[in-house]
Parts: sequence; C-alpha cells; structure tokens
Amino acid sequence: MRRALPSTLLCVALLTVGCAAKGPASTAAAPTTSASSAPAATATATADVDHLRTVRAAVEGLTTARTAYRWEVGQTGGRTYALTGEGGHDFARRRGTFAVGLEDVARFEEVFTPERLYLRGTTTKESVDWTYVDRAGIKAERILKAPGNDPEFLMRQVLLGERYRRLAVEDVTGVSATRYQGTLTHAALTLDMSAEARKKADQMRDMLGGPIPATADVWIDQRGRLVRVRLRMDLEGLLKSTTTLSLTAQGEPVKVRVPVGAVEADTSSLV
Repeated sequence: MRRALPSTLLCVALLTVGCAAKGPASTAAAPTTSASSAPAATATATADVDHLRTVRAAVEGLTTARTAYRWEVGQTGGRTYALTGEGGHDFARRRGTFAVGLEDVARFEEVFTPERLYLRGTTTKESVDWTYVDRAGIKAERILKAPGNDPEFLMRQVLLGERYRRLAVEDVTGVSATRYQGTLTHAALTLDMSAEARKKADQMRDMLGGPIPATADVWIDQRGRLVRVRLRMDLEGLLKSTTTLSLTAQGEPVKVRVPVGAVEADTSSLV
C-alpha cells in the first residue's frame, strides 16, 4: 500500500528531492549572456588542452567519502534559496546516507541503496515517517538540481562536461588542490530530466539562441582525489543556480542502515 504524503510536507519534499509542481510558462525576455556574466577564469589557465581524462580518473577513483552539499537557486540580484546537507556515500556500492535541510522550513533524512531512496522528514507543521521511492524513477525537474540530492548524479554530469582546462592551485578546506573548469553540455544539464522539464530546458536554449551557459569546476588534490565539485549557471538578470559538493574522509567506512517498515510513497498526483 502506498502512503500519500501530507500536502505541505510533500511540496517541500518534492523540492528537496528535485521535483516541482507545474507552474506557468516563463514570459521573461532573453537574458544577457555576455562574457562578463560567465565565471571568470584565472590567468593561469592552460589553453587548448582538454583535461577530461584527469577529471574522469578522479571521478572513477571515488570509493567512500563524507559529503557536504549546498544547492542555491534564485533570481540574479534577488532572493536566493539554499538547500544544505551532509552525509556519507559509498560510490562503489551505490549506498549512502544524507541529512538535508531547506533553510528553517524543513529537515529530511535520506538513505540511498542501489534500488531505492528512503526519505523521512519534518516541516514546521507536518512530519512523515520513512517512505521510499524507486531510485531509478526519480527525474530531475530543475537544471543543476540533483534528483534526490544524489552525489552520483553530479559525477555523471561532470563526466558529460567538455573542454576542461586547468586553472590555479587553490586551498580547499586546508587541502591543496588543482582546479579544473569545463563547459556543461546540454546533455549534462538535461540528464535524466522529466519530459516536461526537458521541454523547458530546450525552450530556454532556443530563447538564448545557443547553449545554456553553465560550467563545472572540479578540485583534485595532489593524490589525484576529487575533493570538490561545483556546477554553476548564471543567466544575467534572470536566474542563477549553483550546486556544490565537497568530499572529505575518503576511503573511510560508510555505515548505511536501511529503514525497516518503510512504505512506498505515492507522489503520482503531483508532477
């Protein structure tokens, strides 16, 4: 038997796991996408060399790690909403845990297994015990918002980037790491999107008259380990979105306890 989530909690949960209710089509004019609106590269960037092989090796070398996540979305120059969380993930076994909050509105716990995403949470008014959804069936509904806050999804997007170049060596929470920046392809931006979200993304590309400007930055330490990923889109005067995932304590065990008695969540009435 499927469980219907309380209305307020479901709306927040859908935002949290990457889904969204239908809204009116945008009537905004095409934004400015001049070079000044793109993230600036440092003077130490290497030209005409694609470092995707280096980035791929770091991604494929991931085993286990503690994860810290932040997703921000808002209008340029206006209100920005932030979703933050932390947990641990076993990339090799596709298992992990995560605790995520939407400012002071809601807090959720997540458990990943290869087949399912388990979820429970509370808002200021409602709460729900453990439910689950088919992990493979979760679709992305927003550009640069990983469905289910899944760190593996971000890695797949990174690997769909192109024209990676090496920038400066930077400090990442006390670790010396080389920053690489690439361009996110349309395939990366629309990865595993629902049909409706994909249609909107395609319309945005057509409105811009070219690719949606978005970048992927990755930081790799001296041991070849991936320590941070940042995906960024900034449509000047319209919309900006940034997803950041930091990885620490790599190689340490990650404990995952699968919830007992969880009920399948029924979200079919809200698309």
